[in-house]
Amino acid sequence: MHRTPQASQTADLESLYGGLPMATVLAGPDGRILFANPEFFALTECTSADLEIMGFDDLVGVFSPSIRDDVTEGVWLDMDKPIARSDGRLAWVRIRVDHAPLRDGGEARRLLVDDVTRYKVAMEGLLNRKNLYQSIVETRPDLICCFLPDWSLTYANSASARFFGKHREDIVGEDFLMLVEPDLRDRLSQAVTSITQDNPIAELEYKAAQPDPDAPPLWMRWIIQGFFYKTGHIKDYQAAGMDVTGQKVTESQFMHADRLVSLGTLVSEVAHEISNPNNFIMLNAPLVLDLWRAVSPGLEKLAAEGGGLLGGIPFSEVSRDVPQLLTGIVEGSERIRDFVRELKNFARQDFESGFEMLPVNDVVQSAVLLMSKTIGMHTSRFSVRYGAGLPLVRGRRQRLEQIVVNLVQNACHALPGASHGIEIETLHHEPTGSVRIVVRDEGVGIRPDDLPRVTEPFYSTKRDQGGTGLGLSISLAIAREHGGRLLIDSVPGQGTTAVVDLPAASADMALT
Repeated sequence: MHRTPQASQTADLESLYGGLPMATVLAGPDGRILFANPEFFALTECTSADLEIMGFDDLVGVFSPSIRDDVTEGVWLDMDKPIARSDGRLAWVRIRVDHAPLRDGGEARRLLVDDVTRYKVAMEGLLNRKNLYQSIVETRPDLICCFLPDWSLTYANSASARFFGKHREDIVGEDFLMLVEPDLRDRLSQAVTSITQDNPIAELEYKAAQPDPDAPPLWMRWIIQGFFYKTGHIKDYQAAGMDVTGQKVTESQFMHADRLVSLGTLVSEVAHEISNPNNFIMLNAPLVLDLWRAVSPGLEKLAAEGGGLLGGIPFSEVSRDVPQLLTGIVEGSERIRDFVRELKNFARQDFESGFEMLPVNDVVQSAVLLMSKTIGMHTSRFSVRYGAGLPLVRGRRQRLEQIVVNLVQNACHALPGASHGIEIETLHHEPTGSVRIVVRDEGVGIRPDDLPRVTEPFYSTKRDQGGTGLGLSISLAIAREHGGRLLIDSVPGQGTTAVVDLPAASADMALT
């Protein structure tokens, strides 16, 4: 079914932002709301009808009328008033306005709404009621500490004691500055020094050092508040440390979504620039070949009169090599055409095709073509075995191709040398009736301790090689999206086998 540009754009935004855990709204340059994800509707209890009569500035004004016409883009702003929910609860939020690229090359204004109710309630309780403070902070996962101007701790909750590796009875009286990482001490000292009666709160965010270099990164945020005597002298400080790794992952997903849109646009432009001269070659090379065949008898006679040479080259060599050269040009241009087509298909977002009935062999063939250059650079022993008579699967072509690309790329990077091989196989798994894509490599393998964690986001065994730890995580998510599984087995020093197990499509699926 043909999609209108508006429907295609909505599907694009749904693909990028629909599953994100932070409330998100995007609007066009004219202020018209283009998209709001489910988290936004759940948090604000707005309806689609509400958004149809509101512009982007109107929507920002709902959260804070005072900043409606003066928003600092790219900066998080805490709202002074909470959202009143239908069940009587209040939701405290902070908002951020920035820009996001659209697939058509345009740019949207984006509103992010972060629910900070949990931290707001906790901080108010800490500041207003001492008894409630004690009961709350002892059961919270956040790190809560109080310290004097000389940095000596007067209080630390259980989470803080565990974080610093101390017993509760020993941590009081310790120098708080000496407990934190050495690289953080100067920054923490500067943050505390900046606290005044006019600006009693300082905030510090950093990536904490991990004992295990292969462990995923841990991001911490410290919020430090100073309390003053009536004379204006500092009394003491309270520090609340929070694990904001989840928020960092969400922000990374937003940036990744932006990059994907930009990448799709870039690939389309590059493919267009390659296609134009290649089309010229594809059109003219066969004509030149036909022309050669037509004139070669006359050229042979001409060469015979000149001693069997044509341009100083024996005509026998010319008549043998010229057709081969022209045929090679034709075949090369066709390969460029096929590669550009597959590259454009791979970069195209899933909303353009949606779920369809797919032969797994076609998916693997397209992915292998995309990775042919990378494969050739890493191994001289590569093979593919396509199963015969495989059932179709119901899925999104580009998403399934992405799994194969990720697995082949991982296999290439795992090889210690070009003499080690990679094998891909497609088959029908009779016991379960599923269709499988199997990628085997003779690489370095994965340690048993790492194997259970390789599909975690940002967990990488190749961080020193620039690995991001997202490839297998994304592949697992795509497999689950298709009702399938990603199975990984590895023996250190012998290699790794990755299996994409997908349910075979039934006859009923083919009709839907």
